[in-house]
Amino acid sequence: MPFGDGDPSRYPHRDEVVDYLTAYASRLDADIRAGHRVTEVRAEPPGFAVDLEGGDELAARAVVAASGTFGRPHRPALPDLEGFTGTVLHAAEYRTPAPFAGQRIMVVGAGNSAVPIAAELATVAQVTLASRHPAKFARSRSSAGTCTSGCGGPAWTPRGSAASRAPRPLSR
Repeated sequence: MPFGDGDPSRYPHRDEVVDYLTAYASRLDADIRAGHRVTEVRAEPPGFAVDLEGGDELAARAVVAASGTFGRPHRPALPDLEGFTGTVLHAAEYRTPAPFAGQRIMVVGAGNSAVPIAAELATVAQVTLASRHPAKFARSRSSAGTCTSGCGGPAWTPRGSAASRAPRPLSR
């Protein structure tokens, strides 16, 4: 299934991925449920019984435990945070760069959530990327075959992009 109408020269934004997965799920003609808490899974031949919070029960031939941490983001205690007057968001709460246009932003971390968020924010704001260890970028190509990182230009935008203002690494 083609990915959609996003810009093929960059990685897709969160909402583009959500739209794609929603469309893909509808094509599967499968009983996909979200927002249900599983309280118990029991083997009941020929498969399993799955108890949901609220009393509902499902029968399944197979069970895949895919309980990632996105439903409960970890926000570490930060010293003196109560005196900070700016905005603090977890990656799970981030939606769009628009509210941050023209601001100075620090993105903490250099993983699979932080770097794309920093790259997107860098199109509208001055971004600093802070991490315990130097970020490592591998050469990658979009579905259109254009280089999107590690290609001699900024690590997060295609070379020659009019909006390429790469996040600055924070040094000690």
